[in-house]
Amino acid sequence: MKEKPIIVSIVIPMRNEEKRIAGCLYSILANDFPKDELEIIIADGRSEDRSREIVERFAVQHRNIRLIDNPKRIVPSGLNAAITLSRGRYIIRMDAHSEYPSDYVSACVRELESGVADVVGGRLITRPGADTAVAKAIALVSQHPFGVGNSGFRLGWQGRYVDTVPFGAFRREVFERVGLFRERLVRHQDFEMNARIRAAGGRIYLSPAISLTYYNLPTLSKWIQRTFRDPLWVGRAWMRYPITFCWRHGAPLALLLTAMIPLVLHSMLPSLSILALGLLSLYFLGALSSSIQIALRHGMNLLPILTFLFVTLHLLYGIGLLSGILTYFVVPREKTAFSSSAQPAFETL
Repeated sequence: MKEKPIIVSIVIPMRNEEKRIAGCLYSILANDFPKDELEIIIADGRSEDRSREIVERFAVQHRNIRLIDNPKRIVPSGLNAAITLSRGRYIIRMDAHSEYPSDYVSACVRELESGVADVVGGRLITRPGADTAVAKAIALVSQHPFGVGNSGFRLGWQGRYVDTVPFGAFRREVFERVGLFRERLVRHQDFEMNARIRAAGGRIYLSPAISLTYYNLPTLSKWIQRTFRDPLWVGRAWMRYPITFCWRHGAPLALLLTAMIPLVLHSMLPSLSILALGLLSLYFLGALSSSIQIALRHGMNLLPILTFLFVTLHLLYGIGLLSGILTYFVVPREKTAFSSSAQPAFETL
C-alpha cells in the first residue's frame, strides 16, 4: 500500500525541556490532523536532563516522531537541521515550552491554503511558569501593552497583518525563496526571518482561528537573565540585519537614554535635565497605573511586584539593547553566535 504524502512537518528545537516536552507532544498528538500526513521532528541541543529519553519513548510509540541531534545547541541550527530533513508541504515551527489546542495544525493548514499569507500564527496565551506570585506577575506583564508595546500576538489582536507571529506556520517555498534561519543569531531569529519574508514581499498573518498556550519563566532570576539576553541579540541583529529594526524594541533604549540625561548633562544643560526628569516621572506614573490596573483584576498583592517588573523590564531591555549594539563592534563575529553564555538561553520569546 502506497504511503500518503506528508502534508505537514512540525519542527521543534529542544534543550533541557524535561518538564514541558511531554505535555507539548501530547497536545500535538491529540490534534485532529491525520497522523499519517504529519511528521514531528525534534532537534535536541544536547540536553543534559531527561528530555531525550522522554522523546525517545514517544518515538517508539509513534512512528511519525523523529529525534535528531543539534550539536551546535542553539535554536536556529536546530530549526535548520529539522527543516532540511522535513518532507511536508507546510512547515510549522513549534516550541517545546508550549501546548497546542486540538485544531492547531488543521487551523494553520486552512489559513495557509486560503492564500491569506506566506506565514500564519495566532495569539500566544501566556501562563505562569510556576505557582507563585512572581511567576503570575511575569506572565501578566508579558501580556500588557505597557510591557510589550504593540506586540499583537501577545495582546490578542486578531485577523490582521503583523510584523511577526509566535513561532509560525510556513509555506515550504518561503524557505526556498528567502533561505533558512540565521545561525549567527542565537536569539531573535524568528523576528529576523519574518522581517526577511516581509522584505521579499511576503505577508505575516495573525489569525483569529489560531492560538497556543506558552508557559513563561518560573523565577525572577531566570526572567532577569532573559530580559537582558533577548535585547542583546536584538541589538546585534539591528547592526547586522537592519531590516529587523522595530520601534517597539527601541522604546526601552529611549527610556534608558532619557534616564541618563540628568546624570550626564545636569551641569551643562539643566533645562534638558528637567525635561528628562519630567518624562521619567510620566513613565513611572504609567508603570504604576498599569500595575494598579492589572492588580485590581488579579490581586492587589501583585502591585509592588508588577511595578518592579515593568521598570526592570524596560531598563534591563534598554541596557541589553545598547550592549548588543556596542558589542557588535568589539566582539569577534564568529564568537557572537556560539558563545557558551548564550547556549543555556534556549527559549525564543
